[in-house]
Order: sequence, then C-alpha cells, then structure tokens
Amino acid sequence: MIISKENFQKNIKIASLVLFVITAFFSVGHLQSDEHFQILEFAQYKLGKISAADLPWEFGEKMRPSLQPWIAYSAIKFFHLLGIENPFVITFIFRLLSGLLLWTVITRLNGLIIPRYFKDTKWSNLFCAATLLLWYIPFTSVRFSSENISALFLLLGFLTLYRKETNLNFALIGIFWGLSFLFRYQTGIAVFGAYVFLLFIERTPISKLIISIVPLFLILLFGTYLDTLFYDEFTIAPYNYLKANIFDDKASNFGTSPFFAYLYLFLGKAIPPISLLLFLGFISGTIKLKKHILVWAIIPFILIHSLVAHKEVRFLFPVNYLFIFISIVGLMKYFETREIKNWQKKLFKFSIYVNVILLLIMTIKPMNGTVKLFSFAYHNLNSENTYLISTKRPLYTMLVNLQTSFYTAENIRNEVIKPEGVENHLIHNNINECYLLHEKFDFQEKLENYNLEKVYSEYPEWIKNIQAVDWQKKLRTKTIYKVTKKVE
Repeated sequence: MIISKENFQKNIKIASLVLFVITAFFSVGHLQSDEHFQILEFAQYKLGKISAADLPWEFGEKMRPSLQPWIAYSAIKFFHLLGIENPFVITFIFRLLSGLLLWTVITRLNGLIIPRYFKDTKWSNLFCAATLLLWYIPFTSVRFSSENISALFLLLGFLTLYRKETNLNFALIGIFWGLSFLFRYQTGIAVFGAYVFLLFIERTPISKLIISIVPLFLILLFGTYLDTLFYDEFTIAPYNYLKANIFDDKASNFGTSPFFAYLYLFLGKAIPPISLLLFLGFISGTIKLKKHILVWAIIPFILIHSLVAHKEVRFLFPVNYLFIFISIVGLMKYFETREIKNWQKKLFKFSIYVNVILLLIMTIKPMNGTVKLFSFAYHNLNSENTYLISTKRPLYTMLVNLQTSFYTAENIRNEVIKPEGVENHLIHNNINECYLLHEKFDFQEKLENYNLEKVYSEYPEWIKNIQAVDWQKKLRTKTIYKVTKKVE
C-alpha cells in the first residue's frame, strides 16, 4: 500500500499531536531549575506565598524578565477562582497549552515551508517528521520555560513573514519578535540577525522595517513597565541581565566551557548517529542557504552563545526549528547529485530505530525526580496533620537546595532528624505512626520498636539484583517509608 505525501504528513501531524499531549501529561516537573524558580516561584512571590529572601539570587539582581511570571501569576489566580488548587494540575495545563501552541505554529509553518523548499516527497516527509517527531522535540515543546515560549513567538514572527508582506503583517512581526525577546533576552540575537537580512540581503523597504520595529520597541517599553511593577522600582531588566552575567561574569560561577563546546555537547546529548547526521546536514545547509533569513538568524545566535563561557544545550532550544530546517535542506542538497549508498541507507534506518526508542522513552519520562516526589507527597501524604521525618534536609528545600512554595502540601509537618537519631526521637515524642524520607535507596538504620514499609521509591526493588553497582552508595534517589510502632 502506497501512502500519498499528503496522507503521510497528515498522519505525522496526528501522531505528533497525540505524543505532545501524552508527553505533557507524563513530563512532570521541569528540565532545568530556572523553569521552576524563575517563573513559578516568582509568581508565588507576587501571590504572597514566598518571601523575596527565599528566591534565587537573580531576583535580587532584578535581571529576569517578568512577563512570564506575570502570566503564571494571572493564570494561577484564574485557576484558583475556578476551584483548581492542585499545583500538578496547573503545571499540566501550562505544559499542555505550551505544547499545543508550539505544535500549531510548527504545523502551519511547515505548511508554508514544505511547498517552497521540499519538492521531493521523501525529503518533505522527512522534514515534516523531523520537526514534530525528532526524539527531543515533544518533551522540549511542552516546557513552560522561557526558551520554549520565546521559540513560539520567534517562529510566529517567521510564520507571519512567510505570508503576504502587508503593513499589518510587518507590524505583527515586530510584536511577535518583541515578545520573543521579553520571554528570553538571548533570542534578540536571532531577531537582530533576521532584521539585518531583511535590510541588506532582502532589501526590504525602510518604511516596512520601521512599521515592524516601532511595535517591537513598544513591546520592549511594555516589558520595562512590567519589570518595574514586578520589582517595585524602576528596572531595566535586560541591562541588569547583561551586567550580571556578562560584565560581572556571574554566569561563569555555574561552569565554563571552551568556544567549541556546543559541538560536542550537541553531538553527545542529541545522541549519535542522529546528532551526527543533523550536524553534517547543518554544515551543508548553512553553505547552501548562506543567503537565507533562517541562517542569518541562527548563525549569530550560535556564535554569541559560543563566546559566552557558560554553556548549556537548553540555551539553543529557541532555534530548534531553524536548525532542523537547515539540516534537512543540507542533507537534501548533498544527495541531489550523489547516489545514496547502501551503508548510508542502513545508517539512516538505524537512526530511525534509535529515534523511535528515545521518543517513546521521553514521552513517558518525568522531567524531574524531586517534583515527582512532591507529587507523591501532595497526593498521598496530604491528610490532616501528617508528620514526615527527613533524614537530611526539609522536603521542600530539595530542589537545588532552594525553598519551593508552589508544590507545598499544607497538611504535612516536616522535621529533619539524622538517621541514627530517628528511633529515639520517635520514642521520646511518643509517635506511633509517621513517614520517613530518606535520600538513599534503603534506610539501613535498624528500628527495634518500629516497622518500616517502603511506600515510594524512584526505582523498583529489583534493581538491587544488579550486582555490578552498589545502589545504596551510587544511586541518587529518594525513598519514603511508612513508620508504624510495633504491637507488643
């Protein structure tokens, strides 16, 4: 049975939509702590749920954009009015909406780009599948993170640009790209590259560029107003960000890497041979498309990020779509004048198998184990006056040792007791039943007068049967026990 190009791409859209929704459901937590602390906890501060002293250092520097925390603040208040108090339901809605919005923009942008650049069915199908079903796309697309929402508005700008070049569309481009900057300042580098292309390569009339740039600057002024409102004093947060991370080089405190680090970071984390094929395609595509707006947007973006000492792969998420487009065009152009050899076909098929396996894993994998623990505590221990003993640190300081208020279960009373002192504490305080949180796979202190029942673990018990690793010492995990006094 031969599937037409239209039906294949329709099936890709449907399959990817289903996977985006499933991933949004299972992807509990965040990929990186900024996704939580710089958005949800900032929103909690305006809601009066956490003090400024308990927020990350960036709050004191007044360097983070406040648009997304304001959105979270407004949405949380709205959900509370509807009776939705469960923080895990709220974050699921955030992830679902983020994923659905980006899926919609990607599919519509594909609808404009595929007829223009991919005449051959196999390459148009590959491009469509790569933009929606490359193994890391669904789980990065459902993030309610600055990188992801910034990418959404960056692509909205390109989507509008590929439509009719009307004055209204140019104004909308400025609005979208201005918002992209307000969600993540670094995306402004890609926006600047796009405007340089429009001015010097496309020879876009100055009048149209002014129509676009004026609303962009109005959006930036609006961002300054929001930041001033958020930090309770006049604030130019982009300047503060530049000063703290570049001029004062505080970002380097979180690690430094050489100029070429994104090469090996991408090749390793995007998983070979997939990453290798994409990288080689990107090199070829950059050469073939040297006068294309997406190349002019992505190259300065990557170069500037490479010059900054502190590097993380997530910093490149806003240009995911641009990278995939250039890579697939590069592969297509390379093989236009070359026969695909048998070993290359096998490598490509193997890459598809690897991609499918990784895609399925990332579809159901929670993003953060500690937030998964919070979810268990919220849904299972949040009865009246539940007493929880932690053997190392308080439950709600376990996210990178910072206080979190968003996931707090109000009915849990938590106290820190060293493992060797747990039984004496229980006896001295006449406690017959409680819960014990231990940050190792097993609690090995003997409790003579109490029974321990493991009720939560990040890993199954059978993993202890693997003798090659000392799981108690090597496995970074958290375990909860129900503790009950023995009946004499």
